[in-house]
Amino acid sequence: KRILVSSHIASVHNIKDQSFNTVNPDIDLLKMLKQSDFPVINPQTKEKFKQTILQAKNIQDSVGGVIETIVTGMPTGYGDPFFEKVESIISHLLFSIPSVKGLEFGAGFNMTEKFGSDVNDSYIIEKDSIKTTTNNSGGIQGGITNGMPITFKTAIKPTPSIGKAQRTVNLNTMQETVLKLKGRHDPAIIHRVVHVINALTSYAMLELIA
Repeated sequence: KRILVSSHIASVHNIKDQSFNTVNPDIDLLKMLKQSDFPVINPQTKEKFKQTILQAKNIQDSVGGVIETIVTGMPTGYGDPFFEKVESIISHLLFSIPSVKGLEFGAGFNMTEKFGSDVNDSYIIEKDSIKTTTNNSGGIQGGITNGMPITFKTAIKPTPSIGKAQRTVNLNTMQETVLKLKGRHDPAIIHRVVHVINALTSYAMLELIA
């Protein structure tokens, strides 16, 4: 069974795209997103994202966002309950990407507001295969793949290099001053980072199955 890694821009600033179907994902959609230079699920959201980025550029500022990733076709039983957990391997690689400030697997932080009975994934048999009715665990149980799609979201902070004046300290004089950078500055890098995340996630899957 082929392993497929795909991501989309889930949000830019306070604008959100649709989310993946994490139980029965649309494989054709995932393939399309993988080939896109600005991957979003809802085409109308793309224009809103671009407008938000251009608005930040016009005021010499920047915006961040969230990237949602899904891995399909990963067999059951890979990973380890301790140091080689699936989450650990993915996180180790993704936190090497500049501007990554957060990572959540499956339902992530939303699970903290619910009971265990609300977020525990129920197992069923479907077409002679074992699967879960929900995928709150993000395809990972106790650090090991459970056969469901692996899902996670990555937080990308706003680009720190901006043209707007900012307070800082001159280390030579030890005095407070104002920093105003000149030159070209990216108002957002999230549409570039999405492809890096795909690449490093693919590498993580290779580490797990090698």
